[in-house]
Amino acid sequence: MGGSLADSRGHPDEAERRLTETPNSSPPHATQGADGELRLPRPPGVIRLFWARHLRTADILIASIYAFPEAVARIVTYVDGSLSPVLNTFALLLGAVTTVALYKRRSAPMTALIITLAVTALFIWNSSSMGPIALTIALYSVAVHHSVRAAWIGLGATAVAVALAGLATAGIATDPADADVISTIIGGLFAVLIGINIGNRKRYIGALVDRAGQLARERDQQAQLAAASERSRIAREMHDIVAHSLSVMIRLADGAEAMVEKDPDASLAAIRNVGSTGRASLAEMRRLLGILRDEENEIAERAPQPTLDELPQLVESYRATGLPATLTVTGVPPVGQGAQVTIYRAVQEALTNALRYASQPSRVDVVLECADGAVTVTVTDDGKAGETPVSEGTGRGLVGMAERAALYGGTVTSGPMSGGGWRVHMTMPETGENP
Repeated sequence: MGGSLADSRGHPDEAERRLTETPNSSPPHATQGADGELRLPRPPGVIRLFWARHLRTADILIASIYAFPEAVARIVTYVDGSLSPVLNTFALLLGAVTTVALYKRRSAPMTALIITLAVTALFIWNSSSMGPIALTIALYSVAVHHSVRAAWIGLGATAVAVALAGLATAGIATDPADADVISTIIGGLFAVLIGINIGNRKRYIGALVDRAGQLARERDQQAQLAAASERSRIAREMHDIVAHSLSVMIRLADGAEAMVEKDPDASLAAIRNVGSTGRASLAEMRRLLGILRDEENEIAERAPQPTLDELPQLVESYRATGLPATLTVTGVPPVGQGAQVTIYRAVQEALTNALRYASQPSRVDVVLECADGAVTVTVTDDGKAGETPVSEGTGRGLVGMAERAALYGGTVTSGPMSGGGWRVHMTMPETGENP
């Protein structure tokens, strides 16, 4: 009658109490109406809610089911003298101990069973003893609050103990003990069967409540991870749009200022490039912020992500700032949009770093190779870093580049070259598919 779920340990009463905390709570089983709508069962009634919220009151009442008749029996035997004062006092003390054990039956069901079994076996010869009532309650409590296996073992021990006690005290029994032995075993059997049924239900509800709590925690964790991932994605986009474009605009503005008197036409062209770069950045910023907005009946205008077809235009925008950048493409570039965005952003980041940190480079080479099932992007410059003050970076550029490449199974390495200059190298599968 029990499986792994039925034999699980825990505190099912606490789980059921949590399940009945609010009037809208209900058992886990749902039904489907004739109209196909999912309907929950009726919530617990007033009586069940009361007992679920007042467990100690219920324990006192259940212990009183034994304590009150036992106290009356001890008074009767004391008055009529059917039991000696010593035995009567001893039985009264054992009754008090048994009452306490029954009160603690939820937290210590096995202890309650051992005490009540001992008391019942000691006084099985006396028909006025209420030990069988206590033993029945204890067996029920073991089945509900401990486990199915312990309940069956307890019932077997009860049958053996009371049978042996009945045989041992047959000579001193005031009444034949056979009927008390049989009724005690039968009462214990019914208590175990009922307790297993109720205990399995409590354990099942407890497992459902624990599972629901676990799912809720996992949902919250997934939401936090998703939010962190989204923040990281937005940070990468913001870095690509703002930091890179501003670096180009600053360099163009500095060049225009330097040439305003010597070459007004070149200065004017640089200023125009500043305006076009700013407008392009503003459009990308609006697109990104539009995706984040969630306003009624408003759909943000979403421009497509950059592709490899725009790489020449990107390199040319850096050449306009005075950076001697060249682009070389060999093989057939990947067609996947995600891979193209990753490659584009990697080139953009590498060129921006060269613009900001390389000191008077004579060559900045951008090489895109697609061969042997892999795509490699290499950006090198021969500038000498550290000779001129460099702008303050956030440190997110190369990290974001590596994160983008990792999404498609790629890797990014960067560092100084032996003959001077800097090298950024990215490798990713040619398919450019998210693994």
